[in-house]
Amino acid sequence: MYNGLSLDQAPPISVVMRFFITVPFFGILLSALLFFYPDTVLIPNHPFSLASIHLMFLGVITMAMLGALFQMQSVLGGRPIPAPAGNAFLIHLFLLLGIIALTLAFTLLYPPLFIVAAVFLGSSILYGVKLILPLLFNGTSHDTLQGMKIALFALSLTALLGIVMATEYANEAFGTMHEMLRTIHYSLGLIGWIAVLIIAVAFQVVEMFYVTPSYSPWCKRNAFNIIAGALGFKTLWLVEGLPFVWVFDAIIGALLMGFIATTLKRLLKRKRRVSDVSIWFWLLGMGLLFLSLGLYGTYVASGSELFQTMALIAYVLFALSIILGMMGKIIPFLIWFHLNSAGYMDTPIMSNIITYSRAKALFVLFTLTVFFTLFGVIYNDLLRLGAMMGIAMFGLLLYNIISALKMYRYTLHHGMRFEQM
Repeated sequence: MYNGLSLDQAPPISVVMRFFITVPFFGILLSALLFFYPDTVLIPNHPFSLASIHLMFLGVITMAMLGALFQMQSVLGGRPIPAPAGNAFLIHLFLLLGIIALTLAFTLLYPPLFIVAAVFLGSSILYGVKLILPLLFNGTSHDTLQGMKIALFALSLTALLGIVMATEYANEAFGTMHEMLRTIHYSLGLIGWIAVLIIAVAFQVVEMFYVTPSYSPWCKRNAFNIIAGALGFKTLWLVEGLPFVWVFDAIIGALLMGFIATTLKRLLKRKRRVSDVSIWFWLLGMGLLFLSLGLYGTYVASGSELFQTMALIAYVLFALSIILGMMGKIIPFLIWFHLNSAGYMDTPIMSNIITYSRAKALFVLFTLTVFFTLFGVIYNDLLRLGAMMGIAMFGLLLYNIISALKMYRYTLHHGMRFEQM
């Protein structure tokens, strides 16, 4: 099942879990912002809207993805991250402080905090990329690693552009290139970082966890190059102010549609037919990505900002759906793996670490969050219900993580190891 993985290179469990356990806190904070300010968060470029966007993309999505990358690089690349515990502590701490500073900068409209946020976020992300990216070269050749390279490169460019724009906010002076930089910043973050990494993860875990037919070699070989090329040309077109930029969005959209179709086909043809809630998250995530692409196409055709807002929210929920599904698989695996590797006889089985009933409850709460949030764009009163469902969902996620860690620590202190026999 784990063919091609170097599990002996896995970092300590604290490396990954410190990122994962932070995710629900920012999710709850985001949901609270939606609950108390349901009108202002939907206004494009409003400070509370920008705070909400960055809470989701940095505090929830990037926080979870960086934690997963620490694990994936070590077991896929075969080259362990140096001093993983210390480096993860610094990257996590700086990312945490940066997100808090940026959120306060937008909500309090206090310009100096943008510089603080830029320093901490820039240091965290750029140092993390510098730490992980070189390890992906001159080692094991793997399609997922190729996607991780492109995703990390896009993340670094996204961070650099974020630093430039944070400086503009700090000085309260926006140049003529601000809108162009913002478009590139969003494109690299949404597609280059999030979509590419999710596709890279899918190439590995969909086949491994769910025992599905393999993705086609053509898809694995060309998907990342097409996305990277389209993003590169889109950036050049925007910088030069050339027409027909939408062509590159259409290329990316067509590829993502292909990814949806091929992933759904593989999940439906999976050989492992046991009930697994994480599959539900993948299926819903593919549906949300399809909805997002359709809404974005409608926005381009009509020019209505309503469709743009709904497309962005659907895209965010697509990424969150995949993240929740994967955390539901990764957390029990990490608990089981580290206890089993330490030689504990009474290592809990993975299905008992996060029970089926709690996993199903999380999916139900997420589905309700999706429903009320999307329709809340049209009927703002529903957005508060979506926020309430979000608070409950992230609260349950936090409980699942804490209970899993309690089980891990209990076994460490009270479990019997083989050498004790």
